[in-house]
Amino acid sequence: MPETLLNGTPEPAQTVVQPNQTITGGEQKTNPPPQTAPFDFKTMLGDAGEFSANWRDGLPEGIRGERCLDNIKNIGALANSYVHAQRAIGANKVALPNENSTEEDWAAFYKACGRPDGENDYTTDGVKLPEGITLDADKVNEFRKFAFANGFNQKMFNAALAFDVERVQRQSAEAEAAAQVEYNETLTKLKTDETSGELRRQYGNDFATMDAVIKQCNKAMQTFGLTEVAAKAGLLNNYQFIRAMAGIGASMSESRIKGNDAPHLTSDPDARLNEILGNMNDPYYNKEHPMHEARVREVTSILTAKANANKK
Repeated sequence: MPETLLNGTPEPAQTVVQPNQTITGGEQKTNPPPQTAPFDFKTMLGDAGEFSANWRDGLPEGIRGERCLDNIKNIGALANSYVHAQRAIGANKVALPNENSTEEDWAAFYKACGRPDGENDYTTDGVKLPEGITLDADKVNEFRKFAFANGFNQKMFNAALAFDVERVQRQSAEAEAAAQVEYNETLTKLKTDETSGELRRQYGNDFATMDAVIKQCNKAMQTFGLTEVAAKAGLLNNYQFIRAMAGIGASMSESRIKGNDAPHLTSDPDARLNEILGNMNDPYYNKEHPMHEARVREVTSILTAKANANKK
């Protein structure tokens, strides 16, 4: 008995259309999925073997955008890249050390990074030295030990040594500049004392000029053998030190001051002479320096002594 609706009219059968299906003349047909045109690999290469502009379109989607492919323009470049990659895979390798690595592990790593076989194998030929700068052999040997212990290769050794040379040179230049500034400030203060009458009030008319004060300072230092000590301590440009020594010189009688005596010669006159004459910043070359007269007398005494020795 056929099913009926409440009104007695039979319910028509329903047809469900599935995706990719069409109804034609009462028949159900399935449409094939849309197809993407396959990449034509024949268009990848030009007549000269170079890759076309869109050659990457034929590669798997995941690697098309790799930047390492930017420089691949032809088959030769591709083959060359592959060969280098294979060589790298087969090259000698060393593990990166960590906190658990042994001394042997670190030594192998340093060796792989170019550390020489021994500390004495480091050379200084690659370090350009500024004019007038020489390397201290003992200090260089100490640095060789340090470099070897810390795995330096020759390039690292050169860079570190050059940096240290530059650092020392910069410090020396800064020290010279500071000494010159102090010297200028001291002269200015002494000139001010001379103009204001401060020197006259302290030393009297006999030592009332700046030149007289400097002369008395030099004499006092020579009397007590303080010249070299003051020089090493950096006091030759110091205003307070000069005034103090001048005060001592002014309080001494002329007969007790060795201003006209020859300075005491060092145990190595030749070395002392080279030390003075070989330094263009020495007071010997600066007539305005408080130590100029003393240095001239010292050089004269050394030369005189050498001349007398040669006559014997």
